[in-house]
Amino acid sequence: MGAISNERNRASARGRLVNTDSARPQDNYDAFLSRLDAATSSLSARAGSLDKALAGVTLLLEPYESAVRQWERRRLYVNGRLAAHSGSPQSYTALCELHVVAGKMESMFRGRVERLKEQLAVMQARREAIDKSLLELELSKIKLNASRMLSQDREKLGSIFSALSGSTVAPSALPDMGLLGDLKEAREAVILAEALMEVKGY
Repeated sequence: MGAISNERNRASARGRLVNTDSARPQDNYDAFLSRLDAATSSLSARAGSLDKALAGVTLLLEPYESAVRQWERRRLYVNGRLAAHSGSPQSYTALCELHVVAGKMESMFRGRVERLKEQLAVMQARREAIDKSLLELELSKIKLNASRMLSQDREKLGSIFSALSGSTVAPSALPDMGLLGDLKEAREAVILAEALMEVKGY
C-alpha cells in the first residue's frame, strides 16, 4: 500500500507540472518581438535612404559654396577697380554693370546654399530621430528578452517548488508585473517608431 501511495503522489506532482506549463498565460512576447523587428527593419531602410539623400545634398552644396566664393571675389575685385577708376565714363559704366552682375550672382548662389543647408539640417534632424528610435527599439528588445528569461526561470522554480510542497496553485497564473511593464514599454517603442515613419517627408 505504501508503494502505491508514493507512486500516486509522484504522478500527482508530475500532473501539476504539466498543468502548470499548459496553464501558462500568453505574454504575447513573440508578437511584440516580431513588431519590434519589423519596426527596426523599416526604420533601418529609411535611414539608408536618408543617408543617400544626405550624401547627395552634401555633394550638391560644395559647388554652390565654391560659386559663392568665386562671385564674391569678382565683386570685390570690380569694386576695387571702381574705387581706383580713372578712365573713361564708358569703362566706368562697364565696371558698374559687372559689379551689379557679380552681386546678383553671389546673392543667387548664396541663397541656394542657405536653402540647401536648411534642407540638410532638417534631414539630419530626421536622421537623429531615427537613430534615437532605433536605439529605443533595440533597448526594448534586450529588456524584453531579459525580462522574459527571468519570468521563465521564475516559473520553472515556482513549478518545482509547488510540486515539492504539494501546492495546487500554479505560480504562472500570478501576473508578472515586471514582464507586463516591459511589454508596455515595447508597445510604446513600436508606436513611436510607427509614428516616426509616418512623418511627412520620410
